[in-house]
Amino acid sequence: MSTPPADTPAPASGRVAAEVGRRVITVDEVDAREAALRAGPLAGRLPSPYGAEGRNLRRWTVQVLVTEVLIEQEAVALGLPVPAPCADRPGALTLGGALRAGGVVAAVAASMPVARAVREAVTAGAGVPEEVVRGYYERNRDRFTRPEVRYVSRADGPSLGPVRRGEMTGALEDAVFAAEEGEVVGPVDGPGGPWTLRVDRVEPGGPRPYEEVRDGIAAELSEVAAGRAFAALLERRYAERVHLHEGYEHPADPRHPDATHRH
Repeated sequence: MSTPPADTPAPASGRVAAEVGRRVITVDEVDAREAALRAGPLAGRLPSPYGAEGRNLRRWTVQVLVTEVLIEQEAVALGLPVPAPCADRPGALTLGGALRAGGVVAAVAASMPVARAVREAVTAGAGVPEEVVRGYYERNRDRFTRPEVRYVSRADGPSLGPVRRGEMTGALEDAVFAAEEGEVVGPVDGPGGPWTLRVDRVEPGGPRPYEEVRDGIAAELSEVAAGRAFAALLERRYAERVHLHEGYEHPADPRHPDATHRH
C-alpha cells in the first residue's frame, strides 16, 4: 500500500467536516461515502486520493452530504416523511449522479424521492404568466413550425415513405420539392444512377397555431421556473445553516489551496 504524501491534510479538528444547523456531518461519513464511490462503477475515473484532485473529490462529497441534509431538514419542516438514515438507501444522492446531472441540486431533484417531494411542495402552484408563455412562442417560432412532408414512391415500384428537406441528395431533392402532388419527376441523377419518382401526397409545412402548443410551452416554462425556485431555496438554506470546517471548504472557494477556479 502506498504512503500518502506529506501534504495530505489531516482530518478536520474533532472529526467534523461540516455542520448543517444542529446536524453534524462527520469525517467518518465522508470517508464512508468516498469509499462507496471508490468501490462503485466510477472508481476507475476517480482521481488519486492523495493529490489536490482527490482532496477536492472529498470536498464535493461533503457538498453532496450537505445537500442531502438540507433537503431532509426542509422535508421535516414541511411535515413530509423522511426515510430513516442509511448511506446506501435507494435514491440517495451520489457524487456520480450529481456530476451526470450537471450539478448537486439537479441531481438531488432527480435522484432522491424526498427531494422530489420537497421540490413539489415548495413550488406547488407556481405558474408562468400568459404573456410570458405567449412571448416565448413569438420568439421561438422555429420550434413550432411543421416541416413540409412529401410522400414519394418510385414511379415503377415501392413507396419511399415520407420525405423532408435534407433527407435526399441535392438534385433529387430539388426535383421532388418542386413537383406538384401526383407529378412524376425524372429521370434525375441520384445514388446508384437515375431515379424516376412520383410525388403521391404533399403535407404543407408552416407554423403551428399558438392554441395547439400553448399548454406544452406553459408546462416546459413552469418546470424551469420550479427548478430555479427549488435551487434558490437550497441556496438560502445553505447560507443560513451550513458551516464547513477547514479542509472541507467548497471546491470552488478560492481561499483554499486546492482551488482550481481563480480570477
